[in-house]
Amino acid sequence: MKTENAIALAIAVVGLAAAGWFWFSAPAKRTPAPSARSETPPKEEILLPSASAERYRSIPEVRRYLQEVRRAVDSGTGVVPLGEEELDEGGKKAQEILLHDPRFLADTRVGGRVVHNDMMRIRPAIVSALSEKERSICAKDRCYQAEKYNFVTNTTTRAIVDVDQGKVLSVRRFPDTQPDISLRLKRIAEAIALHAPEVERKLGHTPHRFEITMANVRTSLKDSPCEDSRHLCVAPTFADQKAERALWAIVDLTDLRLAAAKWAGLGKTATPACISERTLQNRYIMENFCKRDQNLSREGWSLRYHLTGSDGLEIRDVRFRGHPILRSAKIVDWHVAYKALSGGEKLDTSTPAFMAGRRVEYVRGENGSFLFGYNDAMGCPMFSTSVVLAFNAPQITPLRNERNETVGFALSQDFRNPQWPMACNYRYENRFEFYQDGRFRIVGINKGRGCGDNAIYRPVMRIDMALGDGKHERFSRFVDGKWEALSREAEFHVDEDLAGAYRGRYPYRIASADDPGHGYLIEPNTGQFGDGSRGDHATLFVSRFHPEEGDTDMLTLGSCCNLKEDGPERFIAPAESLEGGADLVLWYVPRIRNDDRKGHEYCWADTVIGEDGNLHVKVWPCTVGPMFVPVAQGENR
Repeated sequence: MKTENAIALAIAVVGLAAAGWFWFSAPAKRTPAPSARSETPPKEEILLPSASAERYRSIPEVRRYLQEVRRAVDSGTGVVPLGEEELDEGGKKAQEILLHDPRFLADTRVGGRVVHNDMMRIRPAIVSALSEKERSICAKDRCYQAEKYNFVTNTTTRAIVDVDQGKVLSVRRFPDTQPDISLRLKRIAEAIALHAPEVERKLGHTPHRFEITMANVRTSLKDSPCEDSRHLCVAPTFADQKAERALWAIVDLTDLRLAAAKWAGLGKTATPACISERTLQNRYIMENFCKRDQNLSREGWSLRYHLTGSDGLEIRDVRFRGHPILRSAKIVDWHVAYKALSGGEKLDTSTPAFMAGRRVEYVRGENGSFLFGYNDAMGCPMFSTSVVLAFNAPQITPLRNERNETVGFALSQDFRNPQWPMACNYRYENRFEFYQDGRFRIVGINKGRGCGDNAIYRPVMRIDMALGDGKHERFSRFVDGKWEALSREAEFHVDEDLAGAYRGRYPYRIASADDPGHGYLIEPNTGQFGDGSRGDHATLFVSRFHPEEGDTDMLTLGSCCNLKEDGPERFIAPAESLEGGADLVLWYVPRIRNDDRKGHEYCWADTVIGEDGNLHVKVWPCTVGPMFVPVAQGENR
């Protein structure tokens, strides 16, 4: 096979990672050991920018944008509005209302001076972005949701507008948080990448816009403004399938320049250029699963579910035999991190970068090496801030045991990049399993393929229990042979707590404070569920419920690449008391490493030639997520 000579390019980082940096910068107890590789890894390279900022400011798209920014500041609003090509009639009306609303514009002055803001998105409001009160209003009126970004204070503002009544229903601000970018900024990021001399030199030809993927995906970079998400960065990507590598052009949209570029191996592939049989039933999905709730009653369970703008598939108001179990559960992000080996010693990481629509992050690791990557959001196929979009509608399927008996059902949603399984495309599945005996499981499935064979994936699961009255729940750890109730918000490393778990499998319990028998034992996945998993190796966070901490659609949470930060840390306040019980939210963050070695594939996908002589997509999924077992049942197992 011709590509065999290039396999070294496909496994760029893993050899050194295994020998020199066990599981990157993560503690050994929290991550599974990497598999050995026999191939010699090729050199990967970070390219430092050489062109001045003025070069980029002379690009027509950038020059026109800077003129729009100046006009917005001179007008006193400071907000660059969206162009008509990004808005429907309702969106135009919503924008006009917001540009005259004092609450929405309250943060556009700093020290008495007007500062630069961009309107990023205005689209019909989806149910997951609305409060309960707003849902009742928007059931009869046309409502739109809008996002604005303040480049100076690094703050995102989200507003809900009733365009029929001409009213702003709510305004919320998210400090130190970036939204997904507008079409205008996506085009600017592409233009900067296309005009970067480093990109043209390394590609060996004058690049064209059609070669770029993921130009709206946010990213970050260690030791730079991108590291702490202080700058807005994305990473337009040029994938060279023949050479089995991709060039990431990290674009800082705060400073409007190339921050860096990086070659990355893609892994061996026979994936065709397109997969023609795919059809996204976008309008059907939007109307039935994004703009409204669906109700489901089956096997003793009842619940509502819908697709969100950026938090995947969400289930709400879950009951078993009439008893409340969950207020909400969803996977809010997938953090994706890769490792760079060399060339970053002099890297200016002071500005954000974007790649293929994703904001790219860089984090300096041991020995001056870098982790880089981005945060993936899953969402509705239209009017969504996400890059990995819903593919077809949610599916309801039976769960069967080894005797092929039905034991429950699963609700699942497939999210894909349009050209998956080509390199630098991703596929995730959100899955909720409900069993006839009262157990349930929150499941995240990664089906590859990503931008390389050296990735660490971390899905961020938000699980809001509703036991008893839902406001007096108690979380306990099994320590030294007995249950100890948690008195303060905290985080735990699951692998460490499993060592002394109750009955060898349950390190945690959550129950009604008034009735300890009404609750669940939490069974982390260690590979015992028969799905080929290599375990969760998770971190668990326990916080008190606050509606602004994810009850509606969340913006990107935490760092993709700083492996010491999973994201929910921001919600943990050790001084906040949980004594006597509280309304609790669990954040469960598994940690997975992919593998493309023949016979050991994991979190991977490729196109192979089948016995019929035709190309077929083959998937080696990685499945993670905890099982929740009723207390009485767990004590009898």
